[in-house]
Parts: sequence; C-alpha cells; structure tokens
Amino acid sequence: MKRTENAAASHPDTGTYDLAVIGTGMTGMAASLIAADRGLTVAQAGLTGEILFSSGFFDFLAIHPVREKRFWTNPWKAVHAMIQDNPDHPYARISGQTMRHAWDMILSFLEREGLPYHRELEENTRMITSQGTVKSTYCLPLTMQPGATGLKQNLPCLIADFHGMREFSAVQIAESLRSQWKGIRTIRIHFPGTDGLTELYPEQMARALELPQNREKLAVLIKPHVKEVKLVGLPAVLGIEKSIQAASNLSERLGLPVFEIPTIPPSVPGIRLKETFERALPQIGVRQFLQKRVLRVSSEPDGCFRLDIGSVSPEHIIKARAVILATGRFFGGGLYAERDGIRETVMGLKVVQPASRSEWHRDDFFDPQGHPIHHAGLETDDLFRPLDASGHPAYPNLFAAGSILAHQDWIRSKSGVGLAVCSAAAAVESFIYLKGAKK
Repeated sequence: MKRTENAAASHPDTGTYDLAVIGTGMTGMAASLIAADRGLTVAQAGLTGEILFSSGFFDFLAIHPVREKRFWTNPWKAVHAMIQDNPDHPYARISGQTMRHAWDMILSFLEREGLPYHRELEENTRMITSQGTVKSTYCLPLTMQPGATGLKQNLPCLIADFHGMREFSAVQIAESLRSQWKGIRTIRIHFPGTDGLTELYPEQMARALELPQNREKLAVLIKPHVKEVKLVGLPAVLGIEKSIQAASNLSERLGLPVFEIPTIPPSVPGIRLKETFERALPQIGVRQFLQKRVLRVSSEPDGCFRLDIGSVSPEHIIKARAVILATGRFFGGGLYAERDGIRETVMGLKVVQPASRSEWHRDDFFDPQGHPIHHAGLETDDLFRPLDASGHPAYPNLFAAGSILAHQDWIRSKSGVGLAVCSAAAAVESFIYLKGAKK
C-alpha cells in the first residue's frame, strides 16, 4: 500500500486536502483507506458509533426479494437479481470490477493489520449467532471460521459460557440449534480471576485474554470437558489486538479448534475493527479528527469545501477539494426524523422519503415487505453525487456512500458492509475520474 504525505501535518487548522470523509463507520473507514491507497490526501472526521455495534460479520447480499425472504448462496448472483429487480438500488451504479476490488482491498488491509477474515469468493457462509440462529454472511473473522465448518459438517461441539456474562447463554444457543447441529454440549465456567464477580464485560475479558497466563488458566478450566468433541466455541472475547494469536494459543492448549461466536453489541469484534482502522489509517497518511463533529460545511469560491470541525464550537478548520458523506442513517446521525419529515443533518440535502409521516410504516410491524422509511435516503447520480430538488448534483464534488443512500434496505437484505465498502469505493473512483477529467 502506498503511503501518502499529510498535506497539512504542520498546519492542521488550515490544510487543504484532496478529500474529506465525514463519518467513521465502515463506510468512512473504507473510503479513507481506498482514497489514501490511490494517492489522495485525506482528512476524516466523525463520532465513533455504528462500527462498535458490528458483529464482525461482513454481509454482501443474502436475502432478495426481502418480501419472500429468499436466501442466496451466491451473493454475486443475488446482486445481479437485485439490480434487475431494483435498478435504483445503489449496487446498480457500481461495476462488478469495482465491487471485487473493494472487497479485496478491505480484506487485504485487515489481514496485514493482524485481523484476517475468511471468505469464499462466490459463496455466502452460514454461521451461528449468540441467539442460536443461523446467519448467512460473505466474510467472517478467521477466529469464527471453525464454527462455520463445524455447523456445516455437524461436528460434535462444546460451547462454553461464563458465570456473570449476561446476554450470552450456551444453553440457549444449543437448544435453538438442536435441529441443525445435533452434537452440541455446553458448560458454564468461571472466567479466570473473576470468582465472586456478579457481572463480566466482554471488552475487559478480551483484554485479559491477551495475556498468555490467562489463556493457560482458561484452557485448564475447559480441558476436562472436551472429551468426544471436535471443536470448542466461546463468546467473542479472545483478545483485541492479538485475537488470532489468542485463538491459536488456546487451540494448541486444548488440542482442538477453537472458534468465537459474536455477542450482542457493543461487541469485541467491533472494537477490533475500530482500533485497527484508527491505528492504521494515520500510518498511510489519513488525517483523523476522531470524536469530533463536522459542525459546518460550506462551498468556497475556489470550488473547495470548508469544514468546521469540533465538539461544540470549531476547533479545526480545513479545506477539501471533495467531500464524501459517510454519515449513516438515523443511528449514525446522517438522517434525522422530525414530525414533518426526514432531513439530512450535515448539508440539508434533499431526502427521498414517503410523502407523509403516516406512510413511513406499514400497519403490520412484521410486514414481509418491510417499511417504506427504510428506503429513505439520498438520491444520487451515477457518480454517487447527491441530487438537489431539480434532479441535478447539489455540488459537483460532493459524494455520498453507505447506508445514507436511498432505495435500499440493508438490514433486511443482509447487505450492510457490502453497501458500505462498495459504494465507498465507487464514490472515491468517481472523484478521481472527475479530477482527471478537469485536467
């Protein structure tokens, strides 16, 4: 990966960047990574939020049509069907080559940074969740992959949980999976060094298991229970920065493959992603303003954008030749629902939405078609530039990516990270194309 010089390293308050990325979720991180790799100077700002809620699974597309709940084994075929049925979907504006390059980039980056993922190129993988359900996803952390193999082959498995760890029950998982994974046993043990504690927290457990002596103690507790099983499942607490080493070391001590099961958010896999991006992106030239809001964006006479960044009042003022909005939807703060409609929060852009509030939701909460509000968002042209009320790009160098885009329901279609990564790549490529066309 190429390293880029930070154009404003000595004067962060007055620097001019090629690209400013607003948002620090998966979309913003992917856009910053891809842009820096392409040699652009990049500034990124935003509040950490959605990425901490990641299960670690990277979905591409698993369900289409949503109303029929049709599961697809091959996500690429699902994408093709989605585009045929919904030509307004953001995927319809992204070439297959750009999608594949985006996936390769994000996964190669994470592997280099010590957070490798497992992927079957043309196939979704089925993996269990903390609720005992089975989910189809495109990529999953390498620490979880043995569990997918165990499920597929119905291998005898031991799942362990811990006294004081709430919201994760090995018994619940086993009971929910009896019909699909028959050879499951369960145990509940004390986490090393926590006898007497009434509540455990996954992040603290994960940081404790970065120490070899704690992994040794855990192996001693589990070892007597592994007779006649082929693998061992644990909640996703096997380290933060050294999850691969922790999982491998515990596996060696037990003489069996060990795998992680995602926990409810905020999750350790989400923390791993957050810390990996925040550690590595500055090393390739991205100037990050973390835990800071973009308070104001204005278009300057020279065609650049001015961004006022801070917590309450401006602490940094930068300029950028282009901006990518990667601010997410309601949870991420990119969209805000008021009594008279939905608004975009940073620049007041037009939001595609139902005509009235009464049309946001259907009468049945579990309506198989989903709710119209989930398709609200920013309409863009083919270059991912948000459109104004007249149907033209609001600004020539303003782009949008990720879940803020209209005409998609990423939750129900199981396409969140795919939408984030692929649209981020497309937005960066669009800026580079326009930048070159102006020369």
